[in-house]
Amino acid sequence: MKQPFFKSISLGIFVAALLFTTSCKEDLIPTEELSQTAMGDENAKLGIPTKFDANGFAIRIEELLEGEVGFGYAVYNNGVEFYRANGGDGFARKHFEGSFQLHGAIVKQEVLTTSQYVTAVAVLKILKKYNLPITTKVWNYLPKNWAPSSQFKELDFERLLAHKTGLIYYPNHWDKVKLTVEGPVDESIFNAKTKQNNNVNYLLLGIILPYVEATELKKQGNAAKWNELNATAENFTLYGEHFRNIVRTNVFVPAGLEHATVIDWQAWGQNPWGQMGPISAGLSTQGYPARNGDEPGIDKAIVRWDCGATGLYLSASQFGKLTSKVAQNELLTVAELNLMKTKLLGFDGKLTGTKGNYFYKTGVGYNCETVFIDFGPVQVAVFANSPQSDISDPKIIAQMYENSFVPL
Repeated sequence: MKQPFFKSISLGIFVAALLFTTSCKEDLIPTEELSQTAMGDENAKLGIPTKFDANGFAIRIEELLEGEVGFGYAVYNNGVEFYRANGGDGFARKHFEGSFQLHGAIVKQEVLTTSQYVTAVAVLKILKKYNLPITTKVWNYLPKNWAPSSQFKELDFERLLAHKTGLIYYPNHWDKVKLTVEGPVDESIFNAKTKQNNNVNYLLLGIILPYVEATELKKQGNAAKWNELNATAENFTLYGEHFRNIVRTNVFVPAGLEHATVIDWQAWGQNPWGQMGPISAGLSTQGYPARNGDEPGIDKAIVRWDCGATGLYLSASQFGKLTSKVAQNELLTVAELNLMKTKLLGFDGKLTGTKGNYFYKTGVGYNCETVFIDFGPVQVAVFANSPQSDISDPKIIAQMYENSFVPL
């Protein structure tokens, strides 16, 4: 059961009724406005200049979550990481499960659909690498035996990244991914280009991105990768392998993440032989129905063929570092990052607060909740592994951020 919202009020957080604005124009997105706190109002009226207090922000996060869930968090302020103590609390693995481990900032966890932010960054990197605009039609980069429908042929990278396709998703049916491409669409969503989060859009990007590289290399005279990808029909395991390597090489390595070349979409870490790589799912950070008690947790799922959509296994510290590098334009240009934000590519939505616009991505599942918010100069990643946290509502963390500005 979710914790009552009164706890947030006790932290000095008051989230007012939201104002939603919509537009039929494709380049406008829904805006959610945060209320100003009493302190914020007072400082604004008095014209008092303020600065962000990372320690105060961390305290607010910990006071909300301690005693309620297992969690890890990291705050990056202009590229500098901050968290208190171990950056979290509670259990990643409980005593009765063996290999007991406390949760914290450097403890890896399933990040769920928050993975899509990483996929979006990877897509923009590869498009730039091969000098392809985001309006490039995606049907040119599919397995050779797939026959996309006339409607699918209208889709470009932007529409997949923005979840504006109307494609039909057949969960857990590998054999029907091809049908998604060749079959009918939701006409209302497709025609209106309405945003509707749908994992199949990013699942397909996990297949399409390897074909971008293979096809563009083939044009340059190197057909080895293209021949490998097309040697066996519907080889989703191979597509996933190539996709993961693309993300590692083009995103994790330039971001300077530790163990960048072995980061995976399954449980990974130091194996019994002392090497870094895949480990048993039974040794992963568990997803618990409640923080306390002896109820067993859920193992980290192994994601192989839909890794563009979900399943990345990272720590809050690693995810925060990656997003900080993006925000500081070390992975993407200013124009590319602005495109991600204005078109909501890899983001779920935008909050409008007293300090500007805040862009967020969340994930929920396997008894876990994750949230990442880009506040501009500040990025925060908060991962919880039991479902009482409420952090999947980004307004809660965003209001904490606004409450964490103090007079100079």
